[in-house]
Amino acid sequence: MTALMPIKSKNIQGIAFMLIGVFLMSSMDAVGKFLVQADYSVIQILAIRGMFNLTILLGWMVTHGGFGSVKTKQYKGHGLRIIFGLLAPLLFFMSLKHLPLAEATVIFFVSPFIMTALSVPIFKEKVGPHRWGAIFVGFAGVLIVMQPTSGLLELEAFMVLGASLSYCAIMLIGRWLGTTESTFTIIFYMTLGTATITGFASIFVWQPIPLEDVGLIAAMAVLSLTGNICLIKSFRVGEVGVITPFEYTGLFWAVTLGYLVFAEIPAAHVWTGVAVIGASGLYLVYRENRLKR
Repeated sequence: MTALMPIKSKNIQGIAFMLIGVFLMSSMDAVGKFLVQADYSVIQILAIRGMFNLTILLGWMVTHGGFGSVKTKQYKGHGLRIIFGLLAPLLFFMSLKHLPLAEATVIFFVSPFIMTALSVPIFKEKVGPHRWGAIFVGFAGVLIVMQPTSGLLELEAFMVLGASLSYCAIMLIGRWLGTTESTFTIIFYMTLGTATITGFASIFVWQPIPLEDVGLIAAMAVLSLTGNICLIKSFRVGEVGVITPFEYTGLFWAVTLGYLVFAEIPAAHVWTGVAVIGASGLYLVYRENRLKR
């Protein structure tokens, strides 16, 4: 019994980190949607956010070993991760200009199913018929939200799908890089690359921005970095099978923030999609826990 107590304690910590991290990332999405709807270029938003993030990371690096702490030989891996690290937020925030926050978040939650499917050819992992079934049901939930047969299918929905695919690539490449690189090194190079690219690109779309909106972008940077740190710590502290279900609280926050900030009320088909995706995702976690036992 006493041997189980440290595990339970770590799992509680992992759950707490996951809940906080998901809330912070959902809040960042809400701030991003507010700025995009204010007609700021997504490139400009990402450039300013990247500069804030890079400044924070550089400050941390100076006090923790200098440039020696980010030495690497995996330039191709980091380069690929930078490309997808740029595409994921670019496509997602562009979609938020017209797509409700809850709807975009629900579609984005196809990523766990994509990563599970891609783990077969990339990492040679075995996915049984139960998990393949959950993957197909999860995709069905996304199709319910997108309504491809209604004639109302929007370009923004495909942007979210592109963002989700890019996010999957970020995670899978990060998993591969994690065998030789530290977490800080992986985050540093993606931040450096995306901040540099968007910084140059923003020259062509730059427009004056009030100080209070610069403050909102700075808040996005803090929410992003803090949220990512919490998510990374949650997976390091707790058991994956225990903490993963709490990632779906992001759907709750998307609906809540969408209503409170933008007065968005999800349609009936979105609620149906939430139920289908949530159920299939939780079943994936259930199968993983059962197989481990």
